[in-house]
Amino acid sequence: MESFERKIINTANEKLNDGTVEKLVGQYIEKGVSDALSNVFSYGGEGKKLIEKKLSETMIPAIEKHDFNQYLTKLDTVLTEIVNSTSLADNKEILENFKGLMKEQEMKEIKLSEIFRQYCRHVEENVDTNDLEACCDDGEPYYEHVTARLEVEHEEKGWFKSDYDNCIVRLICDEDEDLNCQLKLYKHKNKDRWRLLNYGDSVDISSLGWLSGFKVFLMTLYRAFTEIVLDVESDSDDDIEPEEKPEWELR
Repeated sequence: MESFERKIINTANEKLNDGTVEKLVGQYIEKGVSDALSNVFSYGGEGKKLIEKKLSETMIPAIEKHDFNQYLTKLDTVLTEIVNSTSLADNKEILENFKGLMKEQEMKEIKLSEIFRQYCRHVEENVDTNDLEACCDDGEPYYEHVTARLEVEHEEKGWFKSDYDNCIVRLICDEDEDLNCQLKLYKHKNKDRWRLLNYGDSVDISSLGWLSGFKVFLMTLYRAFTEIVLDVESDSDDDIEPEEKPEWELR
C-alpha cells in the first residue's frame, strides 16, 4: 500500500514538474477566450454590432460620393453587343428602356399632377384604336379623342393603429382598360410627402422591349425614392387625341 501511494505521489510530482499542468491550464484558458470571443462576435453580439457600425460609418459616405455614371456607358456597350448578336437587333426599345432604368433620377420631388400628365401622354401614344371612330372633319384624318382619369382613395385603418398613411392612386383610360394603372403610396403621419410602395418587378433583358416608357418612368421614381406631392385628389382629361392616325380611303 505504501508502495502504491508512493507511486501516486511520484507521478503527481512528475506531472507538476514536467509542464503538463501548465499545458492543460493553457488549453482551458485558450478555450475560454475562444468561447468568449465567439459569443462577442455571434449574431447579436456587441463585437459584431460595433464592427458593423464602424464599417457603415466608413463605407457609406465613400459609396455616396462615388460617381457610378461612368459604368452606364460600359453597360450600354455590353448590352448593345448582346442585342446585336441576337434576333432582337432591331428592337431599339430594349436599349432605350435600359438607359432609362440605369440613369440616376434627378427629380427628388414630383407632383401627382405631373405623374398624371405623363400618364396622359402614355395613353396618347398607346391607346388601342381598334374600337375608336375615325374622323376627318378638317381634312386630316384622326381618331376620336379619349379620356384619362385620376382618382385617389385614402385607405381607412379602422381599429388598427399605424404610424403610416396609405392611399391608392388609380390611373384610368375609359377606352382602353389595358392601360389602367394602380399605384400604392405611403407616408409617415408626421410627413406631408408620399412615396411609391413596391412598384416594379425585376426585369430581364428580353422583357425590356415590352416595357412602356411610362412604366420605366414609374420604376425610376420608385428606385430613387422620389417624394410625391399630392397636389390633386382627382383629375381628368377628355381631350386626348391618339397619336396613331387612321388610314383614310378617299372615295
